[in-house]
Amino acid sequence: MPWSDPGGNGKQNGNGGIKSPWGQRPKKPGATWDIDKITKELRKLGGKFSSAPGSGPRNKMPFLRWLPLIAIVVLIGIWLLSGFYEVGTGQEGMVLRFGQVVATVPPGSHYHWPRPIESVETVDVGRNRRLVLGYGDSGEALSPGRILTSNGEVVDIRYAANYRIAHPRSFLFASSNPQQYLAFVLSAALRQVTSGMSSEQLLTMAHAPLEQQILQKAQELLADGDSGISLQSVQIIELTHPKALDPEYDKIAKARKDAAEKAEQAKADTGKTLLAAKAEAAKMRNQASVQADQLLGKAHGDIARFNAVYQAYQQDPQISTKQMYLQAMQDVLAKAGKIVVADGQGAQVAVQVAAPAISAPLAKPSAPTASGDKGS
Repeated sequence: MPWSDPGGNGKQNGNGGIKSPWGQRPKKPGATWDIDKITKELRKLGGKFSSAPGSGPRNKMPFLRWLPLIAIVVLIGIWLLSGFYEVGTGQEGMVLRFGQVVATVPPGSHYHWPRPIESVETVDVGRNRRLVLGYGDSGEALSPGRILTSNGEVVDIRYAANYRIAHPRSFLFASSNPQQYLAFVLSAALRQVTSGMSSEQLLTMAHAPLEQQILQKAQELLADGDSGISLQSVQIIELTHPKALDPEYDKIAKARKDAAEKAEQAKADTGKTLLAAKAEAAKMRNQASVQADQLLGKAHGDIARFNAVYQAYQQDPQISTKQMYLQAMQDVLAKAGKIVVADGQGAQVAVQVAAPAISAPLAKPSAPTASGDKGS
């Protein structure tokens, strides 16, 4: 059987080859768009929706063909009406056009182009705000209220800042987080004010001066930056040692108390020693004064005796010389218990000599007579 097409004509293909025994593969039809056919189908569908159900003859409703346009108009109206807004009492509104401030509006009813063309940011400028910083009951997490004092101790401070928004535009756009910025400013002011202070100074000083110093320093720092915040006051809520360090501070307090007691005891002992030393010094001064008086009296007596001897010597030098010799021998012999005397034959004899009685002081010799002077 010859290879032929399904028609059985047995002809070869156009390339001169023999056709397949199963015939030629059918071609896939291409995607064609029939505009007339599509229009007819849409009209037929519109006719179904435009007819009233349950009625014999279909009543046409041609206004439904305008339904999409009406829906679009309604949506545009709703979008336009969304541009009305209200700014409350004590507030200011910032009108943003594609993110840029184009106007500032007071309280009341206003209109702006709806989103995404324009938007409004309202800021409550008439309300007092409060920011609390420092340690609370949140454990031992680090916060802006823990400071290190000049004596190496740690002090926890809990304080609050009262502020208002002075410039809404700066408040909204100068910082992504104005409260965090204010917290950094207050923390810096606190550390500048308390630098150089000891823990005893911080814990014992009055709060009012410290609050005023922190307020002034924070206002100076805020003036350097365009934050839009007006700081009104600073209040210290609590100022104390960390609770976790209470046992250590109890030990420190006990050690300080013991040191103070020992210092008082040492001071008392020093006072007693000083009193005893003063008494001993007074006693020594008195003894020295008595001895000085005695030595002075003896010196005066020696001077008087020397003057008497000298006067006697002037009157009769020979008698005075003999008397002085005898007095010297008495002094020498009074200190000797024995005297060794050698005789002419070479023998030595020890003579016990008793201490002679001290003679009366040398009396003033009487004036020589005329006969005595002649006999001499």
